[in-house]
Amino acid sequence: MQFQIHAKDMLITEQLRGHIERRLCFALERFAMRIRKVRVSVGDLNGPRGGVDKGCRVVIVLIPSSTIVMEDRDSNIYAAIDRVADRAGMCMAASSSDLKVLGTV
Repeated sequence: MQFQIHAKDMLITEQLRGHIERRLCFALERFAMRIRKVRVSVGDLNGPRGGVDKGCRVVIVLIPSSTIVMEDRDSNIYAAIDRVADRAGMCMAASSSDLKVLGTV
């Protein structure tokens, strides 16, 4: 799986990058044959004002040409990443079961 990780108004440390890759790999690895790439954007949405202002957006580009987009916000970027990763795994599982029902997988 190919990851593209970007940040806006936030520094991506090795710990943060590792957390993003680890959580998304765990959630998506069983669907890797259907995924072309995963784009992750994290950022501080409100700058220094505080509050629920850290966001994580994940765009999963599927083979052949579908795209799944999800995002979450939290005061803790790690919590937002965790929720988006869980949601991504559930979304991929649901789309896989839909294809099995249709007889295309």
